[in-house]
Amino acid sequence: MHNFLGPYTSRYSDYDGYWLFGKFVSDLDHMSIDLLLLQQSSQSEGPIKVARRLAATKFHEQTRKAGLSMSCVAEATLTITKESDITVGKINGHTCSGHRVTFFARAVSDQGKEYSCSRRVFIAVHNPRAERRSARSAQSQ
Repeated sequence: MHNFLGPYTSRYSDYDGYWLFGKFVSDLDHMSIDLLLLQQSSQSEGPIKVARRLAATKFHEQTRKAGLSMSCVAEATLTITKESDITVGKINGHTCSGHRVTFFARAVSDQGKEYSCSRRVFIAVHNPRAERRSARSAQSQ
């Protein structure tokens, strides 16, 4: 689960070249994602749909990398919860307002064994003056 949450919450999870979570943190309170449900991407995906699709995709990738079959996973969910208090953090040397957000991933095997991991991250609302756009985005255009 740790190997799933690390890449999912990293800078590599982007939307239009910017960190995905900053694009929708202001609209987030609590979100639950079924990690077993793979979805196709579409041209008109907003950041929340991208977050859902990417979570399931990265979970499937990490399960495969661990040498496990998805048939061994009976249940897998990701819960994303934003703390209501506004806090201050730094993004590329700029002081920004944002929220602490907890990502909690849980999976249950077909044998009933439970695996879980959580990660708490500071997320500021997207600000192109403070953030650097990913070079990956420019290369794919």
